[in-house]
Amino acid sequence: MIASIVVDHLKACFPDDETGHAFLYCIYKRQENQGVDNLLASLLGQLAVWQPMVPESIRKLYDEHRRGKKPRLSRNEILEALGSITKTYSRTFVIIDALDECKTDQIRNKLLSEVYKLQEGSDVRLMVTFRPGIEPEPPSSMTKLEIRAYKEDIEQYLSSRISELRTVVRRSNELQRKIKDRISTLVDGMYVRLHPPSLIYSQLFKVPPCAILRQLAYRQSHGKAN
Repeated sequence: MIASIVVDHLKACFPDDETGHAFLYCIYKRQENQGVDNLLASLLGQLAVWQPMVPESIRKLYDEHRRGKKPRLSRNEILEALGSITKTYSRTFVIIDALDECKTDQIRNKLLSEVYKLQEGSDVRLMVTFRPGIEPEPPSSMTKLEIRAYKEDIEQYLSSRISELRTVVRRSNELQRKIKDRISTLVDGMYVRLHPPSLIYSQLFKVPPCAILRQLAYRQSHGKAN
């Protein structure tokens, strides 16, 4: 959810052609299709789409593979094209959501290491979210922020939804208390609507954390959380 809010925020604040946007949503059920090469290729495809014209380097790769000279892009080709295309933007935002859903530590670490390399030659701003079960080593310039729901947050959210439950619950304060206590215990810090506590590494210096949190609070208070 937080990553989606950031994506919407970036698209609204930086709609120009000089800003690149690329987003990766790692999904457990798609692990077999989300290896390093596929994820990097997804970044490349998204950045190419944002260009007013297809870059010559991308066109060349397309022509070569269309003629059947190569079955698919090699990792080196993908990385070379990524390095080239990020330099055409004044800045590039890369959001990687749920990194922990990748199949192995090797995939996670390799993906991040390649994105870190892009930052050496271009203004690439990275945000990564993942559960605290993993914690890859970030560059010293990255900011770490832990986000979790406290018991008071859960109870406040549940109180706002009690009116949707059956009459027997709405009329019994004792039953409402038991429901809140039980759910708060089971959630154990996971965000409302089963969004887990996240550790976020961020270099989105142009997006103040307070702005993101204000939008998050607004959506929650207006019942727009997904």
